[in-house]
Amino acid sequence: MENPAVRHATVGPRGFCLAILVFGVASGRVPDLDDELRRRLSRRFGSTLESWLDALPPRLDALAERWQIEFDSLVQRGTVSVVFRTRTADGRPAVLKVSPDRRRIREEAAALARWNTIHVPTVFAVDEHVGALLIESIEPGTALVDLTGYPTFASVASLLRALHANGMPDPMYPQVANRIAYLFESSRRLYEWKPDLVELISQDSFERSRELALQLAVRPAATVLLHGDLTPANILVDGAERGLVAIDPTPCLGDPAFDAIDLILWRAENVEAITARVEQLAPAIGAEPARLLDWCAAFAGMAALELAERRECSPAEIEPLLAVASRV
Repeated sequence: MENPAVRHATVGPRGFCLAILVFGVASGRVPDLDDELRRRLSRRFGSTLESWLDALPPRLDALAERWQIEFDSLVQRGTVSVVFRTRTADGRPAVLKVSPDRRRIREEAAALARWNTIHVPTVFAVDEHVGALLIESIEPGTALVDLTGYPTFASVASLLRALHANGMPDPMYPQVANRIAYLFESSRRLYEWKPDLVELISQDSFERSRELALQLAVRPAATVLLHGDLTPANILVDGAERGLVAIDPTPCLGDPAFDAIDLILWRAENVEAITARVEQLAPAIGAEPARLLDWCAAFAGMAALELAERRECSPAEIEPLLAVASRV
């Protein structure tokens, strides 16, 4: 018998339904959209954020009713979306993301549906008009960045291979060169917010890094559907057999080595550690070590700037990044 709560559903390539629910009972009060959330997102969206947030609570109530979800808590992470822990009508834990950047949500939902792998969360529902995405909650879901150690190379290679082998590089997605241009333009603003960063990475060095990254982008070793933002903050640890699970993609098309950059540079104690990671990971993901190291060199300066701007850090944390960036 047809479920009257389902208006329509389409079956994605991974065999699950993207269902739009219309008759449920909204459960649970929408958590407060507090000042911490507003400060975090305003840095990205500026003056347009407040009016969008003011209109959000009734939209969330409507989503809860249509999708039969109960709100649990606000997740204080990210700069693109308002994120909530929720629970579906049948008791499954889920995560609801809502963003003013509706295109970002649409492309994220489409990419997650195209990846035929257990290393990304399942999409339960999406509303492109509202800019809302409901996905499964990964349990325990500890972000890699919150762990004290470094993951095994086997788990990192498994994640990268799964994403690149099981995604569909649809031409609807932008080229990685667009992503690179955006990242460098965003990071350039750090000089405005903290002018003394120029003593760490000169603007000439920053520009040479940008040029190298774009040169690598236009000569890809292969073209795959990239996650596009595969940082330790966007990788969760599944407590069962799934291993590492990637969330929050910014999908684009390009060289597979691009997705490995942040994981290679992260928490590197010295240049030798970076080189060793490159040499070990490159063959496991079908990349040339020299090319992967060039990708890392192109972004090491940016990583150093962001690390220095976000918090107080020791020279020992930044020095390996500066040494690799000096190759450019």
